[in-house]
Amino acid sequence: MNKNKVHLTICGIECVVGSDDPESYVLSVGDEVQKAMNGVMSKNDRISTTMAAVIAALSFCDDARKAKDSADNLRSQIKDYLEDSSKSRMEADESRREIERLRREIQTLRSRLSGEGEETAPAAAAHPSEAPVQQAAKTGSYSRPAVKSSELQEQEGFMSFFEDHGQEK
Repeated sequence: MNKNKVHLTICGIECVVGSDDPESYVLSVGDEVQKAMNGVMSKNDRISTTMAAVIAALSFCDDARKAKDSADNLRSQIKDYLEDSSKSRMEADESRREIERLRREIQTLRSRLSGEGEETAPAAAAHPSEAPVQQAAKTGSYSRPAVKSSELQEQEGFMSFFEDHGQEK
């Protein structure tokens, strides 16, 4: 890229600046320096142009360092966020694999249960006290123990208590 030669006048001092940046950019930077120096000189009438330039340079250098530190801090935070994101993705992938493994296991167990229910009939109770447990009422691919009619009435009364109170609200 060709270097642009830009003529600047800052606080009455003329200079030529060579830059790869466009002329409009160099002029805007010169205007910014002019404003900074005028600001310093307006606060103290006795200050020289050289001293105003030094103070403006210190101010710009301070701003640049603070901006660099802030940028470094943001880069560090972004790096931490990316690491956290990567770790979370790996954990999510691991969880998905575990879920899929458990689904396959559930499917296998369901197929075994449905196969056993058809092949094996429940044995008769050896003792009368085992009667409520001896048979299972089948529902879908799951089974539950058969319930005596007195136990069923107690359960219905228990549930109706909640249904009655749920409708009042």
